[in-house]
Amino acid sequence: MTGKFSGLALAVETPARMVIVSPIDGNPLRAADGTEAWIDLLAASGSIGRQHDRERIDRLTRQQARVVTAEAAETDLNDKLAKLTKGWFLVGFDGEPIDVPCTRENARDLYQEPDFAWLRDQAIGFANNLGNFPPAVSKN
Repeated sequence: MTGKFSGLALAVETPARMVIVSPIDGNPLRAADGTEAWIDLLAASGSIGRQHDRERIDRLTRQQARVVTAEAAETDLNDKLAKLTKGWFLVGFDGEPIDVPCTRENARDLYQEPDFAWLRDQAIGFANNLGNFPPAVSKN
């Protein structure tokens, strides 16, 4: 980050690590060896999130009179979240690692399932909370 306002910049283009918290007891999910489960996410307001939002607005503008359904809005949010997801170490409630590669398609599959809404909600909250992203290193 360069420029006259660089001292105000956050590292929104660098993934931050969200520790996955169990909705059952509020504690981090852990593998049997104690390793915490996590998802690396970009900030929703970073360039990837903003580009997704611009594409969505352009798409809606082209559709003009069509009604946007709640289902379409939810699918769009899942797609955005999948784009923001850059890595993970997933663990089941039984402590067993879930060996599924972190790809955009797999992330979309994870976030769209109603059974995993608790995890999707955590990821949305994390990506939208700029406090999770440290100040950017100034190059001035």
